[in-house]
Amino acid sequence: MKKLTLLPLLALVFAPSIWANSIVYGGASIGSSDYNNDRSVAYNLHAGIGFIPWISLEGGYTYHGKFDAVGGDIEAESAYAAIRPNVTIGALQLYAKAGINSWILEGDRGVTIQDDDGFDKMWAVGADYSLIGPMAVGLEYSNYTLGNKDVKSINATVTFYFF
Repeated sequence: MKKLTLLPLLALVFAPSIWANSIVYGGASIGSSDYNNDRSVAYNLHAGIGFIPWISLEGGYTYHGKFDAVGGDIEAESAYAAIRPNVTIGALQLYAKAGINSWILEGDRGVTIQDDDGFDKMWAVGADYSLIGPMAVGLEYSNYTLGNKDVKSINATVTFYFF
């Protein structure tokens, strides 16, 4: 009897395609970003809700990093909202994001920034691979426009799918 109860539970935990089309998800990523030909460590926290199995609305916070500038350093960060279509093929989920980001550039030690905040476009493409139960790992390339320059990032992601 115990085997009969355990079998459906194990099937649910190890069936990646069930979790990939979940309604609610959240996760984090870390990687490398490039702004004005300077590299930094970037990280992201994100959450989303699916309206239909292949389209979600996602929001998140991205710290783009600290970059060298004439006279000091510049820090860049964004909050974003994006539409996220996806295609799930077994345990693999391919996705794209397109949206708007609210960004801030902050300088230190006498760095003057002409355009230090605003709203601009963002986009990303990536792939997640479901491992065990609701957890997926992946890789994402993103591009955020900050005024007249872009921040490009490549990040390793971890996402948890719920419901």
